[in-house]
Amino acid sequence: MNIFINMNKKEICKVALAILMVGMLFSGCSKEKKPSVNIDEKLLQEAIEYGKSKAGVSNYEFMEPWSVYLGYEIGKGRAVYFTPFLHAAQMAKNAAEKNLKPDINIIRKAVAAKSNTLNFLILTYGNEPDASRRIKAYLIYDKTRVEPVYAHFPPFGEFNRDYYQQINGEVRFSKKDIPENAIVKLCIEILPKEEKEQKPHEHEHHHESEIVVGQQVQQHIITEFIFDLSKYK
Repeated sequence: MNIFINMNKKEICKVALAILMVGMLFSGCSKEKKPSVNIDEKLLQEAIEYGKSKAGVSNYEFMEPWSVYLGYEIGKGRAVYFTPFLHAAQMAKNAAEKNLKPDINIIRKAVAAKSNTLNFLILTYGNEPDASRRIKAYLIYDKTRVEPVYAHFPPFGEFNRDYYQQINGEVRFSKKDIPENAIVKLCIEILPKEEKEQKPHEHEHHHESEIVVGQQVQQHIITEFIFDLSKYK
């Protein structure tokens, strides 16, 4: 307080102006840039009505029109092109199944969060519990390999009745330089498991046989899911 008393009017004005400028700077930084929505309102409403009409349908059947299925084998399975339309429709479907009215503002915000990426849901099969840790996903467009900006696979698969490890994951790729009518290949690799180094003479003391149930896994599996993006809403 004593500082301001000893200052003249001109100095006080300078300090006040400086404080005002700093305040404006911080207020500008605190404003978050709103994400752009890559789906128009008419299409958003259509997606919501579509989702509501599919309440009660299994998610597998619901997503079938956006899916590429390659069979029930190690390294294969199904990939879903998770478009903004499908995303909005699924949220509306989930709300309708809980007897709730879909909130268009929440749906719009969720769709906007993924509007700048190509999004895929993956269901594949491994032969070992930790196969999901050795999965690599990438996109091929116009002979160019595109790495994901986001990829998630669980640390372990889910054991099913056919002795496979079911693996569910999600990957996202930047839309930059990929047109809406592009034909892309979603590639899933299961890398070979690194063999543990055997201690000297260890084989002389252990003669245990290894029993493998089900199909023998390949050393290096590469699977391609081909999508013509122009065919999907």
